[in-house]
Amino acid sequence: MNMKKEPEKTLMDKYLEDPEFAKLMAQGDLIMEVTETLCELLEKEKISRKELADRLGKSKGFISQLLNGGRNLTLRTVADILHVLGYKVSLTPYKEVRQIHESNVIEFKTRCTLPKKKPIQSWGSLQGSFPKNYPDFRKAISG
Repeated sequence: MNMKKEPEKTLMDKYLEDPEFAKLMAQGDLIMEVTETLCELLEKEKISRKELADRLGKSKGFISQLLNGGRNLTLRTVADILHVLGYKVSLTPYKEVRQIHESNVIEFKTRCTLPKKKPIQSWGSLQGSFPKNYPDFRKAISG
């Protein structure tokens, strides 16, 4: 009998099983793609954030907040930015296909043994620790 071994689920695969997390990831992915596209267009057209702000009648700080993820980027604002840059956008939705990714971890055999001391801090206590100035992901994408 030749049974194919199922690839192991990655940590991301496990997180994506949570519908709320998957929804937040989808929102974050779209926001990131739009923001990166706008930044690339500014660079391509050699337009500074200050010049973009002037064209939109906004402050440079407002534009920086938009492009750095600190302010809600609405469809109207995206359309306004594209318009003053001379661009239009075409939206092409596609069906998402989720696959379990095969692990890229390579195991090496070694003769080295680790000390039997207890670690100073366990991984579990590090999972939720971010610097105080780290933006709240849920707040950033929910507006």
